[in-house]
This record gives sequence, C-alpha cells and structure tokens, in this order.
Amino acid sequence: MVGNSSINIIDGAVGTELQRRGVPMNPACWSANAHITHPEVLLGIHHDYLVAGATVISTNTFLAGRHVLEAAGIDNFDQINLSAVDLAKKARDEFARDEVLIAGSLSTLPPLNQAHDLPRGKQIERNFQEQANLLAAAGVDVLLVEMLIDSESAVNMLGPCCDTGLPVWAGLSAMRLDDNDRLMTFRQPGKLADLEHESFESLLDNVCELPVETLGVMHTELDLMTSALSAVKARWQGPLLAYAKIGMADQEDWNFHQTASPNKYVRHALQWIEDFHASVVGGCCGTQPEHVKALSAQLVGR
Repeated sequence: MVGNSSINIIDGAVGTELQRRGVPMNPACWSANAHITHPEVLLGIHHDYLVAGATVISTNTFLAGRHVLEAAGIDNFDQINLSAVDLAKKARDEFARDEVLIAGSLSTLPPLNQAHDLPRGKQIERNFQEQANLLAAAGVDVLLVEMLIDSESAVNMLGPCCDTGLPVWAGLSAMRLDDNDRLMTFRQPGKLADLEHESFESLLDNVCELPVETLGVMHTELDLMTSALSAVKARWQGPLLAYAKIGMADQEDWNFHQTASPNKYVRHALQWIEDFHASVVGGCCGTQPEHVKALSAQLVGR
C-alpha cells in the first residue's frame, strides 16, 4: 500500500522494458526467456520499479505457459517460471521492503498469436493449472491473470488459478472496432486473426461469475479506460485494478513513438482512482519506471 492509502501501485511494463533496454525479443514467446539470457537486466527493472514506488512487482512469466514455450522450441518450463520468481524475490530482498507483493503473471495468449495453436479441452486446463501451481509453490503472493480477451480461455485459466487458494487478480483488455462503437475484447491488428470477436460485456459477465479477488482493465488504450472501467463497475462490486498500455506493437516489437508522458499518464490514473475507486493501479506495455515514480509521488500522503 502507498502511504496511508489503500492503493497498491503495480509496476509498469516488464516485457517492453526489457526490449527498451536492449534485450532481444523472441518472436514466438516475446520476453518469456529473456531473464534466462539477461537476468541482470530483469533484476534491474524490478529494482527500478521498487525505487520508483511500486508496491507490487510482477514476474516475467506472462507468456511462459508450457504450450507457448514448446511452440517456441523451448523445453525448460520449470526453470523459466521458477527463475523469474526468484529474481523478483531477490529484488524485494535487496530492497528490504517486506510489504512488497510479488504477482505471478499469467496470460491466455496463444502460441505465436494463433488461437488455433492452443491446446483444446482438458489439456489447456492442465497447462494453465500447471503454471498456476508452479508459481504458487514458488512463493508468489498473488496470481495476476493478464490480458483476458475471450471467455473460453478466461474460464479455463481463472478456475485453476482460484483453486490454488491465492488471491487472483484478473485484467481484461478492451478495444473498439473501426466500424463499431461497442466495446469489444482486445485484438492486436495483424494477430489473433483466427479468434472470433467477442463483446467486452460478454467476457466481463463470464469472468464476474468466478471467485477472483480483484478485477479490472489493463493493456487497453488510455482513452478507452474510462468506458471499460465503467462497464466493470456496473457489474463488479469488489476491488478494482487499472493499468493501461501506451504506444503500440509492431509485428514483433513494441513501438515507443506513440506514447504518453508520465504527467499525462498520471492524470488518467488519478481519474481511475477518483471515479472508480481503483485500488491496484500501475502501468502496462510501454510504461517505464518514470511513469510509476510520477504516480507514486501523487499518491504519497493521500
């Protein structure tokens, strides 16, 4: 928590920050194995977010499910997930902030951004359960399920996560189609083309039935956050999370040119807190420690 408030500041981007600091991204699994080749860079990122004021740091396991790694030709599933947790713990220990939470990051994104490559039925549930159990056993404090974009995979992921007994924070991602003013679940242009569009409200209704602790919106454009959070608030009475993306993805890497200054980002974040009572706030892709620092400075003493 920040100061005397009930707000947790989650760190900003991990994957795009690894890229910004010169770590090569893997086209098949993005940053999933970056901390194996560049552990000191990830440790530095965790450290910089803690210095900036983050009270929650997330593990570099967003795309570290077994099916994603295997599609990338990587077979060290346990090592990648466990070492990511170890690096987050090391950063917390070195910074001597016992109150910092470590969030085990998971996502339902398919291998190579191709939904037809996802395992089906019980196999995908087992894969999600395997990663959730491994992160829980490794000592994360919460499970952070990010970028939920379709009901089927969301339910398959969130069930096993809730079964671990850890608090589960779930983040949904939204967008608007060019020819439709209705909020839809996020689809990256040029990717996930084989995944059918779904309304944001439909996904939200299905996720609200599950026993997650905290629910909200992430990896969504700044100017859509208010609409998406309004939809969540109309259906969800529990704790709310909010963290947006800035910039945009190219075919393989993140483009930092279309970004937002820390001051602009903080103006939006304060609105999420004031209008929707968001209690977990931070940054997603494209954000940096300076965005978290600016947010923390505004929240200290509130």
